[in-house]
Amino acid sequence: AIKVLHLSYLESDKERANFLREAQFLEMLKHEHILPIYDVGVDDEGFPYLVAEFAPNGSLRDRMEEKETLLPLNEVLTVLTQVGQGLQYVHEQNIVHRDLKPENILFNIKNEALIADFGIAVFLETTRTKYVNVIGSPLYMAPEQFEGAASPRSDQYGLACIAYELLTGQPPFMAKHAVTIGKMHQSKAPQPPSELNP
Repeated sequence: AIKVLHLSYLESDKERANFLREAQFLEMLKHEHILPIYDVGVDDEGFPYLVAEFAPNGSLRDRMEEKETLLPLNEVLTVLTQVGQGLQYVHEQNIVHRDLKPENILFNIKNEALIADFGIAVFLETTRTKYVNVIGSPLYMAPEQFEGAASPRSDQYGLACIAYELLTGQPPFMAKHAVTIGKMHQSKAPQPPSELNP
């Protein structure tokens, strides 16, 4: 699969830097549950590109939407285990993904889960919390991310939100506005999953 940065972004050094940072992270990360990257660069016309393994079996979001019922428990456990193994490796490299969500979990030809899209990942010099821009997907963001902090625990929280949705059919918190979702993550406990799926 080839990812190309659109021409409209080329005027922004920030967008170009984000793209190249994603590529550098992916080049560093070699694990069976992380999307492999094969090449990165800028072509003759100035288009930055990234060549990664094609994930022919779509994303976790695709799987969740194509079935009218919840995924079977054994499949859920397999996906969560594989993503957890990939995350552990990422965190051992002092990297935090910061945007773990079903759209960023892809499936390879063997139907194995792959973590993808490290475009907003943060390289941490230590495993302690680092202050960064507030960015991510509100439904899966840890409370501290709404205040600009990120750590490996933020990714673990995101994975827990994915697990909650896989087991209940809905995210832990839902609202119309990101700010409201953020406040809910920071101040409320989600409805116990067993109340939604015994």
